[in-house]
Amino acid sequence: MTEFTKDSFLGGGIKIWQPKKGYRAGIDPILLAASVNISEGQNVLDLGCGVGTASFAIGYRVKNVELYGVEIQKVHAELADLNSKENGIDLKLECSDILDLSSNITSKSFDHVIANPPYFDRKFSVRGINLSKEKSLADTCPIAEWLKVAAKRVKPKGFVHFIVRSDRLLEMFSYMPKSLGSLVITPIISRKDNNAKLTILHAKKNGRAGFIISSPIILYPSKNNSVEKYNPEIDQVLRHGASLKNWDL
Repeated sequence: MTEFTKDSFLGGGIKIWQPKKGYRAGIDPILLAASVNISEGQNVLDLGCGVGTASFAIGYRVKNVELYGVEIQKVHAELADLNSKENGIDLKLECSDILDLSSNITSKSFDHVIANPPYFDRKFSVRGINLSKEKSLADTCPIAEWLKVAAKRVKPKGFVHFIVRSDRLLEMFSYMPKSLGSLVITPIISRKDNNAKLTILHAKKNGRAGFIISSPIILYPSKNNSVEKYNPEIDQVLRHGASLKNWDL
């Protein structure tokens, strides 16, 4: 029997039910949500939304936005629906493969498309999880397809936002649809002088600006601190739902 936990994010601003074992939302979806340059009245499509953490973080920060989510795993989709009710933030959810979307999604175009794809080397384990036994969208949907779907669903001059492992960037660049331009990558590093294991990639539909590597998001101060505390800007993001303002298209 699957067990679940109810976890607090944004200093208790949102509560998220998620499976106790397997992939669990951490700071990645919160950082992704904080990087989305969304305004009131706009809409967002969350591809592979899981239990909805990124979408709810956006809905908590910016009011009067329309949130749409697509999730292939039934248990996660059901939890996302529960989390929508729990937090009083409407998420229009579709339980399906991103390659088989209904007209509820395909009849629309979106100001923003976001994704936090679960890509790992399945020969190994993460946090004690044997990934070879974990079914995810990565089994059936390569990154090229995620990019194609995102590019197709986003409005002209709209934005696509992905958070990915940094070692997948070359693959993403090689499959980047021609309609997505004005690329900005934002490295995420634990501390100054560390390598970036994660990166947020932004793109603009029909964008023509040059490629930018923005200043990195630095999670922690130097190692000399005896207490593990986030940098003030990151603390505001993770505990209070603040936005990240470190790129411009």
